Amino acid sequence: MEIGLSIFNLKSWYAMSHIHKRLCALARSARARRKAGGNGRRGVAALEFALTLPLWITMLLGVADGTYCLLINEKTDRIAYSVTDIATQYKSLSLAQLNDIILAASELMKPFPFDNKGLVIVSSIYKPAGESAYICWQYSGGGTLVQSSKIGTTGGVPTLPAGLTLNDYDNVLVSEVYYDFSPIFTGSGLFSSGVVYRTAIYKPRLSPLCNTPI
Repeated sequence: MEIGLSIFNLKSWYAMSHIHKRLCALARSARARRKAGGNGRRGVAALEFALTLPLWITMLLGVADGTYCLLINEKTDRIAYSVTDIATQYKSLSLAQLNDIILAASELMKPFPFDNKGLVIVSSIYKPAGESAYICWQYSGGGTLVQSSKIGTTGGVPTLPAGLTLNDYDNVLVSEVYYDFSPIFTGSGLFSSGVVYRTAIYKPRLSPLCNTPI
């Protein structure tokens, strides 16, 4: 009886040992598969990142240049309206006063340069009774950018913006602002260089400003 029990225990121990070895082997195989799968997933992730990296870079460049372009346009608009608004508050204008007013252009464009990349042209337009409107005088300053007025030249008939008509004895000041825009990342191809152009038109508040500033 004791011998039979010992043989049974021996067989049971052998069976349990064999099962334990099989379980250990299965565990090692599972770990190996998980490790291989993890390496595969990491490899796929690295490949996907490499493939999409140019897209992310393009988006980054586009956001940077797009923001810069919006800022330049917004500041150019502000210069046009500010210069015209200030000038039309005077009862008469002198060259010294216009020079002071134009200084606002450089201040409003900060932190971007204006002196060598921008230009402001102010034109006074008057329409006598029963006659065509003409440009009384014209002033340019604020920067050294070379541009000519799209409104016209002193003494000539002005090219007015679409929809703008002047009644008899009307006098308006037109400010034109030019800015030489170049994208930050010139090689990206997302934005091209060009001249930003903005205008603003105001009527003088106190009296016509038809006399040439001196």
